[in-house]
Amino acid sequence: MPFVAARPRQPAAGAAPAQRFWEVAKQFASVAKAAANATPAALVEAGTRSRARQAKASELAAELATLSDKINEIRNRLAARDGKLVSARERDAAVAAMKRMVDEQELVASADFVQRRHITRQALSKALKAHRVFSVEVEGRRYLPHFFLDSRLERRQVEAVSQALGELPGASKLQFFTTRKGSLAGKTPLEALADGQYSRVRVAAQGFAER
Repeated sequence: MPFVAARPRQPAAGAAPAQRFWEVAKQFASVAKAAANATPAALVEAGTRSRARQAKASELAAELATLSDKINEIRNRLAARDGKLVSARERDAAVAAMKRMVDEQELVASADFVQRRHITRQALSKALKAHRVFSVEVEGRRYLPHFFLDSRLERRQVEAVSQALGELPGASKLQFFTTRKGSLAGKTPLEALADGQYSRVRVAAQGFAER
């Protein structure tokens, strides 16, 4: 039988753009962490320089919204492959819930948080990088959970639990702290911490982060 060379395996459709996406996404994530600490004025100034013309904050926000939509589309495609697609209704409900938390001051603007915690913005930045605290974004503004300011909770314990959650998104960490769990006898982690069950909450946090 004559030798027949095997045909080279063809890359999947869209493989090159997909590979480029992940390369850029990794770089973008690193830069975005630094840019998140910039003031709105600094962001507008940088946006103006990158365009060689005056940029408006609303214009830049619209560009970020478009980028966010595309990233969410990719994320949902990946989630759908594992049967974990998040519907638009679920996303809207989550956004509405966080808006309610802002209205009810369960989420505190970063400027207010710094003032009430009696720390500098630099100290907050260090705490965020160390995962001792976390933030969520609501309508383009950064907010931190009020429970980091709650005198009824042991601050070091709350921060240690936040650290145990690692690099999970802020929204996921917020969900952990405020959702009742069977492993905590039906209590939320915040309620369990208030009851002195720090060790159990930390174990639950580690398990949540490893899912």
